[in-house]
Amino acid sequence: MEITVNMAPQVLSGKIALVTGAGQGNGRAIAKGLAKAGATVIVTDLVQENAQSVAQEILQSGAKAFAYELNVTGADECKALAVIVTKEVGNIDILINNAGITQDARLIKMTEAQFDTVIDVNLKGVFNCTQLVVPHMLEAGKGAVVNASSV
Repeated sequence: MEITVNMAPQVLSGKIALVTGAGQGNGRAIAKGLAKAGATVIVTDLVQENAQSVAQEILQSGAKAFAYELNVTGADECKALAVIVTKEVGNIDILINNAGITQDARLIKMTEAQFDTVIDVNLKGVFNCTQLVVPHMLEAGKGAVVNASSV
């Protein structure tokens, strides 16, 4: 199933959008849609090769993209990426918290470690990434944070 994100061309020109979990699925479609709308897209994924592949697709379409490996559960890793992006690309205007996982186990069979992993990615990851971009957005008086989920 292919997911598409449609926006008016160039409506996001000059904006920098960071998409977590953008190496495949919904994140890939969101990243490509943002690029089509004119944003410079920061493609992040737990797997560097996946992020690089999506960024390459975006670059081949004539838009701007950068790929970074990112584990959203690591606050220090998120901070380091924010510093790199700010220095190399600019301040993040749009954050799409898309990274997410499931553990295919019924509640009565799910281990505490599996539950902790889901919470770390799906909730703590949102906290880690959002906390880094909101100060700039508040200072600028604008910005957008979108939290996505799926099954």
